[in-house]
Amino acid sequence: MRAWLRIVCALILTIIGSIHTSIGASLRPSGERLAYRMKRQGMAARRFCRVLNIHVKAFSEARLAPGVLRVSNHLTALDPIFLASKLDVCFAGKAEITRWPIVGWICRTYAMLLVDRSRMGQARAFASQVRTRLMKRGSVMVFPEGTTGDGKTFLPFKTGAFESIRDWDEGRVQPIFVNVIGLNGRAMQGSEGREKVSHVHHDTFVGHVHYLAGFRRLDIELRIGQFIETQGMDRKVISKVVREAILALAETIPAAHSSGHDAGH
Repeated sequence: MRAWLRIVCALILTIIGSIHTSIGASLRPSGERLAYRMKRQGMAARRFCRVLNIHVKAFSEARLAPGVLRVSNHLTALDPIFLASKLDVCFAGKAEITRWPIVGWICRTYAMLLVDRSRMGQARAFASQVRTRLMKRGSVMVFPEGTTGDGKTFLPFKTGAFESIRDWDEGRVQPIFVNVIGLNGRAMQGSEGREKVSHVHHDTFVGHVHYLAGFRRLDIELRIGQFIETQGMDRKVISKVVREAILALAETIPAAHSSGHDAGH
């Protein structure tokens, strides 16, 4: 019952915030709307995390900048919320999400880019959307595994999003590793925490969110890597280089969590 109450409270707050965002964006000049939506998305994500007692810390030696393709591993249904609570980004997701009640509308409110993998020829159109968004100084977050994993291994990367920065002198990628460092106040080591929260515990989106809301406390760590310049690389090479960078982040443990700085927005 407590988990459902948390979810309902978080959803109500998110809906209210999304209505505010939709109205606020419509009143702003077109050139300011994207940045406004991303900022508001971060506010909504932080409220959601507070309700579910999720604590997110970001560790990075790299500076954060707009107009960057950000790439992350994919553990849970709430990964976008973890990431948005610390980073101003637009997410890329499956087109079917827009057909989900409430969730689809919320995703559209926060300018999610959509790809329909069931239709032939969509990869190039999707890559064009991503590049257009990057050129407007909006950073885009993608999960190239395409679905959530088991927390222990990486699934093969889909390369479609990397087409957006192929043959582009200004193309940059930033690898990110999402890790679980604590559950219910107990520190997690290695892949232990990731395995406990991964999507393999539930087959449905709602079931997985309910499962995550059942933890008294979640401590999430975002390890943010250095920019990777992609000039002269094709999308397969970019995919390989980024995958290796994320794997390297997975093996990097900060000397002390308290010494890591908040990556901000």
